[in-house]
Amino acid sequence: MIPQRVGCGVGFFLNDPFRFGGMWATYCFMILKGFARWQNLLLLGCAWVLTSCGSSPPPSQGDYYQPSSSAAAKSASELYREVNVKKDYIPRGRYGRRVRRYMRPRYITIHSTQNYTAGAWQHSKALRNGRLRARKRPGGNRIGFLTWHYTVDDGVAVQHLPTYEQGEHADFDGPGNNYSIAIEMCENRGNSRAATIERTAKLTAWLMYKYNIPLRNVVPHYHWRRRGISPEHKNCPHFLMTNGRPGAKWRWFLAKVNRYYQSISSGSVSSSAPVVSVPEREPMPIARYQPAPVRPSPQTYASRPRYHIVRRGETLYSISQLYGTTVIDLQQANGLRNYILGVGQRLRIP
Repeated sequence: MIPQRVGCGVGFFLNDPFRFGGMWATYCFMILKGFARWQNLLLLGCAWVLTSCGSSPPPSQGDYYQPSSSAAAKSASELYREVNVKKDYIPRGRYGRRVRRYMRPRYITIHSTQNYTAGAWQHSKALRNGRLRARKRPGGNRIGFLTWHYTVDDGVAVQHLPTYEQGEHADFDGPGNNYSIAIEMCENRGNSRAATIERTAKLTAWLMYKYNIPLRNVVPHYHWRRRGISPEHKNCPHFLMTNGRPGAKWRWFLAKVNRYYQSISSGSVSSSAPVVSVPEREPMPIARYQPAPVRPSPQTYASRPRYHIVRRGETLYSISQLYGTTVIDLQQANGLRNYILGVGQRLRIP
């Protein structure tokens, strides 16, 4: 009760003048009834304390799950500068970039590091030195390393991969790795989670604008199914999940992202952040990317072949897109239990 009483004399009057007036009316009534002076003062003091303590304390300033106000209009370049992106690429041809798989981004996947000792720069150093290894196995990790595109903390967003290269962060050879930009949010001690979420929301909005990615394609790591691992859906980013899955907190984050996206007025989509340690030119166009072509109707494929011979670099997902079908249909038509394909393998097209 002590914190609520500090400075509440004027405060409760300004917040609730009716309660203040009622108190004085009670006092005057007591005088008229003929009470002794000391009794009046005693009752007046009790009324003052009860009224002061009954006033509501201000909302907590540390609760970052509060609704946020609308963002001021700004250009895409201004928003990008606010994110403070620094490029520190994994060396080309080494560690997590020994194998480079190209992509055109269609999703943005949000993660949390669950590492309580390292910020964005420490994660970048680990990625550049090949310290974040994973067991390479059929149907699982494809390169023996973990990689993603951005790590964000309360002061900076460090970029580790060009956004036209696939990372290894979500669902092995699934669409999460093949078609999404990955953002990891830091959780190290001393790092402001509220500021990290804010910076991540700005970066996400800028990437949506640049690549024409709709808000529905901004997903948590939880969204992607990890076959062969229990649980298949990871509780990540855990502090934006509700009981281990997307809920009110995730909707709150998407609303924040959309607020920044809607605030983008016009201007260049420049990404001219300096590369810190490994210089590399990234062919980023100034204009926004055009939307991906609309999937043709089934009649377009009336004359399609019944079989496909797998070529190097092809995946079930890329083949399904080529023929206008789905990964599940391909798996069922060919009796496949995982995503593994071999060069020269013959697939029946459903």
